[in-house]
Amino acid sequence: MQHKYDPETCQQLIEEKIDLPFFRVICDPVRSNLILFLASNGEMTISEIAAEFPQNRSVISRHLDLLYRYQVVQRRKAGREIYYQANAQVVADKFADAAVNMKALLSLPH
Repeated sequence: MQHKYDPETCQQLIEEKIDLPFFRVICDPVRSNLILFLASNGEMTISEIAAEFPQNRSVISRHLDLLYRYQVVQRRKAGREIYYQANAQVVADKFADAAVNMKALLSLPH
């Protein structure tokens, strides 16, 4: 028996099982570069980070704030400085969950 493809049901299943907003956030080219940069360089201040990117400090700061909201980076304040570092565990867990959930969605009965 052939099942009819239902785009609304498909979209609903994907939205329930995959954290699409998270992946949209990290797939931005600047933000993905920031993640990789912090993962390879460790904890750094906003000034140290911004010095390595062509965007100005305020743009980098907005990107880091968004990454922080999605727990992709961690931050801590020491005096007047804010230090950022990649949160590799959260990123790895999100990808692992997405892989498991996509396998399950792709294995749904036909």
